[in-house]
Amino acid sequence: MTTPEGESPRPPAGNGGQRQSRGGPPRRTGSGPGGDDREAERGLRGLVGSGSSQVSVGAALRARDASRPTDADLAEAEESLPIVRRNWLPREELPRR
Repeated sequence: MTTPEGESPRPPAGNGGQRQSRGGPPRRTGSGPGGDDREAERGLRGLVGSGSSQVSVGAALRARDASRPTDADLAEAEESLPIVRRNWLPREELPRR
């Protein structure tokens, strides 16, 4: 680029060196619906993801103990949860050889 005497080269006219957006939809932040789920998932990834955890061993053990089901939880599960065994046949109905 050639410039007249005494002038320094100018940057091209446009947006003043600012980056233009790509024109896609704006990114969501964690404040909308599902934000709590995202935070919980992020915390879970810290526990079970690859690499070292950001949670100390003591904190992980406390969380494990706090999340154990109570006897009432186990009794309710026994009553309300159906057990489905796929491709299972009782022994009496198995073909004899």
